[in-house]
Amino acid sequence: MLATGLFAAGLAHAAFNPALVSADARWIVHADLDALRTTALGQELIAAIEKAQTGATGGTIGLDVAKVLKTIGTITAYGTNLTADPKALDGALIAQGTPDLRKIAESLLLQGTLAEPKMFAEDPSFPFPAYIISNPDPKAKPEEKIAVIVAFPPEPVIIIGKSKAQLLKAREVARGAAPSLAQAAGSPLGRFAAGAAGAYLFAASVVPTEAVLPENAPQTRMLRLASAGAIALGERGENTFARAELLASSGSNADKLTKILQGMTAALSLAETTDKQLAEFINATSVTRSGDSVKLDLAYSSARLATMVQSLRQSMQPPAPPKPAPITSGRTIAEWTATASTAPANDPANAAATRTIENVELQNGATITLGSRLNGGKAVRYQRVEITPAQGGAPLVFRGDMMQAGGGRGAATARFSFPGADGTYTLNVIYANDPEGKVAYAVSVRDPRAPASAKQ
Repeated sequence: MLATGLFAAGLAHAAFNPALVSADARWIVHADLDALRTTALGQELIAAIEKAQTGATGGTIGLDVAKVLKTIGTITAYGTNLTADPKALDGALIAQGTPDLRKIAESLLLQGTLAEPKMFAEDPSFPFPAYIISNPDPKAKPEEKIAVIVAFPPEPVIIIGKSKAQLLKAREVARGAAPSLAQAAGSPLGRFAAGAAGAYLFAASVVPTEAVLPENAPQTRMLRLASAGAIALGERGENTFARAELLASSGSNADKLTKILQGMTAALSLAETTDKQLAEFINATSVTRSGDSVKLDLAYSSARLATMVQSLRQSMQPPAPPKPAPITSGRTIAEWTATASTAPANDPANAAATRTIENVELQNGATITLGSRLNGGKAVRYQRVEITPAQGGAPLVFRGDMMQAGGGRGAATARFSFPGADGTYTLNVIYANDPEGKVAYAVSVRDPRAPASAKQ
């Protein structure tokens, strides 16, 4: 929730704005969440988030995450280096949204300084409110202690970075006092800005010269044919579009990239699938070239994509827990639970307990079932059952080894047939008590002439 609160500020949403990005940026990620919320796919994602929140908290959390998300406008992150080590990444994140979320974000941070002062602290060295979130790992090195800094400058933005220098530089760019990507005519990333129009997700990067990707991997050799690349995802009319663009490092490399991408899309179109919608989705891809730019475009029905996402989400739902195995059959004549005991498990009080059941109508050939459900308790057993006529007399005794065992999924049953005459009886059930008090017991009777529909 804290992370949700941090990604916001006080401007209405807008498309990607290169004036917020430093001129020396080598990678950019921009998300227009306001635009995403108006799409069919975005509404399906919001529904998934709402369901996930309810499932995780049971509806008891006072902060409505779905409503908080609706106050987020745009998020723009950029950096000037490319590395596989996240600790070495520089740059900044610029967040814009509603004034309410800006208030929520600073309120959460202030609460953090009171509740967890070792992790959250105000930084008075900034000329505006700023908060340090520290790495809670006690083994972290001194240079790794600051995990992130969240700053609230007078401008209607929130700036998040890993150092004071990065934050102050990002603020100067955002207020127009330092060179931005909008002014950097020679930057390859600047050429992609126009392609971000209408996109709710946009990312661009120069091809790294550093060893970020495996040196001999096929994707690495293919990317080395380009100097920069970008991807955009958005909605146009009734369709969702995806567009990838690569700037080739030479004319011959542009030819190679075009042929590679065309071959890949052709191979995909020939793939066999029984899903008609998936086949249409694959066949909706096209590859074009203009000068040193090679583009891959795809447009597909937003409604169908939302349906596919919904189906995927449903398929990922955990299966319903299996129903517990029954421990009764026929009419239930007694139910009770174990008696908790502080005595040792081998104490006689736990080893043999008796349950008396009076005025039980039994017929010759009736099946008597003794059931137990563990409920996380210890396994128990029935030792014997003594059946005595209500008017008195010698009892019939049925030991545990004379009964048919059954059960499953945390339940156990023991059955035997009653050979006596029809009448009224008293049953004394001798069983092992569960000292933890978790096991549930039940005794039931199925008369020999009971119809099949009476089964429970």
